[in-house]
Amino acid sequence: MTSDETPDKPQVRRLFATPVIEAMLPDAPARNAALLDAIRARQAASPGIVRSNVNGWHSDSQMLSWGGPAAKAVALDTLRLCGRYTTDVGMRNNQPRYEMSIEMWANVSPPGASNQNHAHAGALWSAVYYVDDGGDPEGGALTLLDPRFPMSRMYAPDLQFVDDDGAREENIVKIRPVPGKVVMFPAWLMHGVQPHHGARERVSIAMNIMAIPARPPT
Repeated sequence: MTSDETPDKPQVRRLFATPVIEAMLPDAPARNAALLDAIRARQAASPGIVRSNVNGWHSDSQMLSWGGPAAKAVALDTLRLCGRYTTDVGMRNNQPRYEMSIEMWANVSPPGASNQNHAHAGALWSAVYYVDDGGDPEGGALTLLDPRFPMSRMYAPDLQFVDDDGAREENIVKIRPVPGKVVMFPAWLMHGVQPHHGARERVSIAMNIMAIPARPPT
């Protein structure tokens, strides 16, 4: 092989990946109708709070207590996903050292509303479940930011790594809202929500999953 030749069939290994899980949950039409009723009732009774939301309504984080059976079903499905993609490497004798706790809240975003980039301190996983895309499936995207950014672009901003197929590594990934879909990602991952321009309000449910010490067996 001469100095200007490249090795035959080089292998690209994707190391230290950030897990982002997407899943369609069952019974979405019936669940979403019930969730909309519960969220509308809560919105009518509460002014909401301000966190990362810009021009949107953000409920309290006690939705499990007022969201009804549909909210509990979404939470349980999300916890099952969390269990599937989390392991305790220090567990002994098949006795879990941690159990998962979940909190959830609703976001109602009129056209033009958004969520600033943020992360969720104190949680292991964060998740969002889509109830209504607001009538604009191309808008209101969840944006996930490369945790290495801006370091990955500081040396040579116009140079990016590519995969075997030539696809570029992006610093921002967008996930479009789909009613019935849940998206789960590490709570430390910076994320935000872009504005939508649909005819309806965009409705979603956000969740934080915390690992707490397991109760001793009885």
